[in-house]
Amino acid sequence: MQYDRLLDVNDLTIKYNIEGNPVPVVDGVSFFINPGEIVALVGESGCGKTQVALSLAGLLTKAAHVRQKVKNNIKSAMIFQDPLNALNPVMKIGKQILEGIGNKEELKSKKEEVVSLLEQVGIDKPEKRYNQYPHEFSGGMRQRVLIAMALAQEPDLLIADEPTTALDVTIQAQIIDLLKDLNEKGGLSILFISHDLSLVKSFAHRTMVMYAGRIVESAPTEELYSSPKHPYSKALMQVAGLAKENNAFITIDGSVPDPRYYPSGCPFHPRCEVAEEVCSDAFPKLISDQEHDWNCIHVG
Repeated sequence: MQYDRLLDVNDLTIKYNIEGNPVPVVDGVSFFINPGEIVALVGESGCGKTQVALSLAGLLTKAAHVRQKVKNNIKSAMIFQDPLNALNPVMKIGKQILEGIGNKEELKSKKEEVVSLLEQVGIDKPEKRYNQYPHEFSGGMRQRVLIAMALAQEPDLLIADEPTTALDVTIQAQIIDLLKDLNEKGGLSILFISHDLSLVKSFAHRTMVMYAGRIVESAPTEELYSSPKHPYSKALMQVAGLAKENNAFITIDGSVPDPRYYPSGCPFHPRCEVAEEVCSDAFPKLISDQEHDWNCIHVG
């Protein structure tokens, strides 16, 4: 089925000058998001996921050198993994949300809208909470406030960067249910960034796997989890206990390389159990099977 894409990113590259040399932390990333779609971006810490998110939200520092081709001019809003640090500790919640709604002349007339947003994201006694400070909220409630702040901007795309990392399992499930509800009832498109493959499995429509600054596999979530093609995706599934052939606890040898020392060819080849000599020569060409894409010399 063909869609009018909400977002189309082609060849996104982000570099920083480190010790006088331009170092790519994101290297030629391309992907799309359809209207009303939840897309997950997964991978270990240090793969470049947050840099992609910050770029889309226009929040990269001035030190970043960005090259990208983005089709469709959309409004995005971002929620972060640490809500306590993302909120102003000396400003009441209501005022913080108001700042995302309109100009100063409009703010007084917008209180009802803010109270409605707090109610929408599942905060009890919203009129009372409107006048409270962040320290008076639990971690899960603070995350709901961040979601309300994002919704106040009426975004086309909500970018959620590890929004449940600091929360216990029960609260994680509540936040995921809230995001699902916003997507299903409001048609909100979501880019959900996570290292937790178990969390993503029942949530995202499509999942992209990122490693060392590159997206190495992308597919509808059910297809990716049932039949991963890239060795890195397979390894992540095994570590998460999601692989059909191996439910034992294992680890992936080694770690994500420092961007200054990304290996040549396929960046995963030094850690890959099926790597061949050719894997160090050049980044593998894209293999596509309908909606399932991966970059590997192995067909799968």
